[in-house]
Amino acid sequence: MGLLTGALQIGRSALLAYQSALQVVGNNISNAGSPGYTRQTPVMTPSTGVLLPEGFTPGGGVALEALRRNVDHSLENRLRAAIGQQSGSVVEQQVLGQLEGVLHELTDTDLSTLLQEFFNSCSSLQNQPHDLAARGMVLTAADSLIREIQRQRSDVLVIRDELNHDLEDAAQHAGELTQDIAALNVQITALESSQGGGANALRDQRDQLLRELAELLEIQIREQPDGGINVYAGNELLIQSGLNRGITSTFETVNGEPTVVVRFADNNGPIALDNGELAGFVEARDSHSLGYVAQLNSLAKALIQEVNKVHAEGQGLEGIINVVGTYDVLDSAAVLNSTGAGLDLTPRNGSFLITVTDQSSGTPTTTTITVDLDGVGTDDSLDSLVAQINANVANVTAAVTVDNRLQLTAATGFEMTFSEDSSHVLAALGINTFFTGRDAQDIAVNTTLTGNVNLLAAAMVGTTGDGSNAARIAALGTDSLTGLNGQSLTDFYNAIAANLAVTSQAAVAGVEAADAITLSLTAQRESISGVSLDEETISLLRFERAFQGAARYASIVDQLLEEMLMLVR
Repeated sequence: MGLLTGALQIGRSALLAYQSALQVVGNNISNAGSPGYTRQTPVMTPSTGVLLPEGFTPGGGVALEALRRNVDHSLENRLRAAIGQQSGSVVEQQVLGQLEGVLHELTDTDLSTLLQEFFNSCSSLQNQPHDLAARGMVLTAADSLIREIQRQRSDVLVIRDELNHDLEDAAQHAGELTQDIAALNVQITALESSQGGGANALRDQRDQLLRELAELLEIQIREQPDGGINVYAGNELLIQSGLNRGITSTFETVNGEPTVVVRFADNNGPIALDNGELAGFVEARDSHSLGYVAQLNSLAKALIQEVNKVHAEGQGLEGIINVVGTYDVLDSAAVLNSTGAGLDLTPRNGSFLITVTDQSSGTPTTTTITVDLDGVGTDDSLDSLVAQINANVANVTAAVTVDNRLQLTAATGFEMTFSEDSSHVLAALGINTFFTGRDAQDIAVNTTLTGNVNLLAAAMVGTTGDGSNAARIAALGTDSLTGLNGQSLTDFYNAIAANLAVTSQAAVAGVEAADAITLSLTAQRESISGVSLDEETISLLRFERAFQGAARYASIVDQLLEEMLMLVR
């Protein structure tokens, strides 16, 4: 009887084990289309059995020892990194494409064309300096150029604001994912500690959430013996079992710019963003968008300063009666080339000429004003410059305005002009300048010129037909400029546009490379963790046959047991 009951136990164990195996296969098949599902394999183990009369121990049947999740953890880590690289690259590529749209190069209204039209209008003025229409064309071309610079700046700042909003939303989503992952950690450890397993479905959910989190930021995973995981952002712990530090964002002002910063929720510490969508938003905002604004500011600043330096030492068709500088100093007693003065265009040691003309007789009187900025002895401040002009130039009154600007006023019946400014102090203070403003934000044509085109300084010596100063302004389009590291204004902008095009193409290539890597790793994961219906069908048939054989075996043992009982009766 002992042998027969042992035989029945073998049949029973086989029926139960293969029934469970069939359920595992059925579950695999039913989840063939479930994203993130990891194929499970039933692990069968032979059981020990009773001793036969002959002294052998053939075994006691079969048992389903475990359900193995087909996971390659190293591959999962590489896939998560690739997903983060892909999502970050896509963000950068999209923003660079938007920036190229802002430039709309190769059109009739792009910035390079308008820049060239401005310098061409100055060249035309050289040939007909007394033509009021030609003077008006210079101002019109300058206005169109300014409008395009400011339009580009405004459009790029809109992109910056959108990136801040997207970064804020992505950080919120990342914070929600960390909460869910920490909660699953608790459920998995509790379930596996009580049942010794059985949390595979929860593990699949957690792995899916980890991939979503890796899409947003670079993470490292360390699995713990109890089934929980530790998640690290950079080198800092983000999740430890059920403890979640959380992810949030703050709206701050960084370098004068409104900036969304991603931080840990528990202590407001910054999170290192080296990969993923969050890093892509930050890179696109700080390097690409604000980087282009900075380049646009550099172009506008160079345009303002270089044109003003030339224009300030030229003359128009009539002299100036009263002028107030467009740039103020922080401290009128500070040396003009010091940080205390705070001038964007730094004056240098040199001099300039003031010519005062009697309007009734046409008699000019020229005075040299020295600008002592050699660093030896007492250098000039705005106060000392005003004092020198008042002491040496007849019929002109110099003053410092209440907001620390230079004001020059000719006496009644007199007018003044300026020339040969080797110190650049006139341009630095905004006297007789073409442009006002400091960069792309506030660049504008001097209202003195828009109110009186005769003051446009096309001449250098003020003689009839002199357009030499207009020629000097026109040459700035192609002249090498020290402030632009030897580039001309045109070359500087063309380099900006070309660099953006190259960077955009590199981003496209980066996205393609990231897509290829992610696709390859995904295919590798599917070959290990994914469900193959062909393979599952084979397993289904194999376990079905085994179950049928076990059922037949149990039936035969049952018949033997019946015959044994009949013999006993």
